[in-house]
Amino acid sequence: MKKLPIGIQSIEKILKEGEYIYVDKTGFVKKLIDEGTPHYFMSRPRRFGKSLFLNTLEEVFKGNKELFKGCQIYGSDYDWQEHPVLHLDFVRIRSSTNEAFAAGLGAILEKIGNFHGILLKGPSLQFNLEVLIEELAKKNRVVVLVDEYDSPIINHLKMPEIAEQNRDLLKAFFGTLKSLDRYLKFTFVTGVSKFSQVSLFSGPNNLKDITMDPRYAGMMGYTEEELKIAFTEHVEAISQKRAREKEKIFEEIRTWYNGYRFSEKELSVYNPYSTLLFLDAEKAKSYWYRTGTPSFLLDEAKKHPQSVIPLSNSSQTENALSDISRVDRINLSALMYQTGYLTISGYNPEENSYDLDFPNREVKEAFFHSLLQEFAEVDPLEVTRASKAMREDLENFDLKTFFEKINSHFAKMPYHIFQTAKEGFYQAVFFTFLETSGIKTLSEIATNIGRIDLMTELPKVICIFELKLDKTPEIALSQAATRRYKERFAQNDQDTLVIGVNFSSKSRNIENWKASFYTPAGVLIRELTSSSP
Repeated sequence: MKKLPIGIQSIEKILKEGEYIYVDKTGFVKKLIDEGTPHYFMSRPRRFGKSLFLNTLEEVFKGNKELFKGCQIYGSDYDWQEHPVLHLDFVRIRSSTNEAFAAGLGAILEKIGNFHGILLKGPSLQFNLEVLIEELAKKNRVVVLVDEYDSPIINHLKMPEIAEQNRDLLKAFFGTLKSLDRYLKFTFVTGVSKFSQVSLFSGPNNLKDITMDPRYAGMMGYTEEELKIAFTEHVEAISQKRAREKEKIFEEIRTWYNGYRFSEKELSVYNPYSTLLFLDAEKAKSYWYRTGTPSFLLDEAKKHPQSVIPLSNSSQTENALSDISRVDRINLSALMYQTGYLTISGYNPEENSYDLDFPNREVKEAFFHSLLQEFAEVDPLEVTRASKAMREDLENFDLKTFFEKINSHFAKMPYHIFQTAKEGFYQAVFFTFLETSGIKTLSEIATNIGRIDLMTELPKVICIFELKLDKTPEIALSQAATRRYKERFAQNDQDTLVIGVNFSSKSRNIENWKASFYTPAGVLIRELTSSSP
């Protein structure tokens, strides 16, 4: 059984001795070369195979044909010419200040120049880049590979001034690169996100963005077919140890790590990092999420709590999803999508819009646990332990016990969190408690005359929550009735439970609630209140 290539970003190490599993992506390399558009950009989440793919491109353009024996590109008509390769990894360049970033980038160029016997002593980064490429091009046209171009921006979103200064330096750097097109054979730039003002995506010789191109949807990550072909022996070994059917193991991997969709095409891929670690440890955990908590999102949640609620099940146009124009005013859904915390769940061709949701159990579970810890300062384990009982209470219409459990969670939250809390804060915390408890919740659902705060569909009933602060549950129910929220689900052939919830800023919890229970035809069955026995 071949070894798992965990953490290996060198295609030579994977292929040379033949001891590691390799999911062959060289067919995409050949396709990119044949397309006729020699300059490309693709964004994918971190640890999604970008660095390995760039290293594969590097070895192909260096003419290392025999390394790829047995791969798709080996038997193709590719000519295997040797080209000078300029490979820059921006993750490795210190960018805590603009000066440090400029110095680090300059040092990298000087190091590459020294390797090729090219002296770089010009007055600026742009000048030295120009000299380097012109000199390299005397051997053959140059291939430029840039990994994680946006790292100097993404790493400093909490400090917009530094992020903007780094962005401006990148803009000047890539502006120079674009002016050298006559010396270039091929360019491939990767990143986590797309910042349109970095000069990569405007003007002449701009990069072709293939991030959401259906033809390249499976270029990074593992498809279902690739997983079952390449890793079947490892899955069989786990199956035997657990005495479980092989398909059950695949189903577990699918639930935890599949679900990433990057185009209108209904092709989803597995997170390669988490998949490999699962196959190695033989246990499902949040491997990918633990490598980098989304601090930018948690900061946003603290500043604007209500922004958390519509993250999943939201819709965005392709332009909004694929482009971030300002560092200081970021579309949170777009950044969540680009960084891998949300993914495409549906496509509307008429609007050219995409529905978004969490890709899988790993991301969703870990995300809400982070929200509880950083935003509400509540131990996720305590909420998880009560989750089964909470779901049963709601399914059995035992609302009194259900809300008592919710209030017990509110009671654990520190006083200081509530000092500037508004209605959106209470709604966000309530939403987070439901999701962490495994109660799938939809938010901001549009009707013809309003928006439903929260809704969850249970086996027996659809629950609609209308949430208010320092008012009354009657006001919440009146709004739901006026806007005819229950009619939104009249054709579902399910009963509907409309619940008005009133939070109190004084007691810092749910003060009272009232619920109306309707048949699918909208006939009132009964009413329940917090004061009911």
